[in-house]
Amino acid sequence: MSTPLIYSDRNSRIAIECRWTARFLLAAIVFSVFGTGGCGYTGGKLLYFMGFGRGKKVEAQFELTDQPILIFIDDYHHRIDWPPVKTDLADSLAQELLKNNAAEKIVPNATLQSLQQSETGFSRMSCREVGERCGADQVIWLQVVDFLVIEEIYDSNQAAYMTVTIKVINPHEKERRMRVCLWPGGTEGYPVTASVTGSDVLRLKTKSAIAKELADTLASKVARLFYDHRLDDFGKEE
Repeated sequence: MSTPLIYSDRNSRIAIECRWTARFLLAAIVFSVFGTGGCGYTGGKLLYFMGFGRGKKVEAQFELTDQPILIFIDDYHHRIDWPPVKTDLADSLAQELLKNNAAEKIVPNATLQSLQQSETGFSRMSCREVGERCGADQVIWLQVVDFLVIEEIYDSNQAAYMTVTIKVINPHEKERRMRVCLWPGGTEGYPVTASVTGSDVLRLKTKSAIAKELADTLASKVARLFYDHRLDDFGKEE
């Protein structure tokens, strides 16, 4: 499967900017010639055939199973100082996956919570073991790397943020350790960051509301890794 469109260096960005500059110049010509009506295609139809309004298709990074999936948010280093955000993130991610047909069955969060409360050695269990005990066919393992949610604003562009790394785990694989991780390849997880701006913090006001907005934003970005979607005409995810 292909990877999402990433502007990884300066030359790529320049190439993209030049391409879109040319398209906008052509669009201006179309509107000047055809925008007032007449026979043949309208300016809008010509723009559509030129590629505007359709976006670039981005294929899923990994196709999940149609069997039960556990969403496991692991804050091993205790980065999160607002515990409800873990439940918000798990619930929101489950809804996004189901809504976009990326998953068919999600293990209820209550199942994981029950295991945490009943198993005295839970903190020593591996992600694979947790998934197996919860009856999951696959585990979406989100490891928390960084987290900040406060009511005071220090940075107007990134007043609150959360970063996780993501792996998909096969809880059934017990013999070959190297095959436990289904995606991505290698030992590192796939990093995803979501942030909330200063203006949003002022609008949301409370830490609970800010954390919920952050969890919803992050869930949406994570879910897109597992289903086909499109970029808009400016390279942003629709």
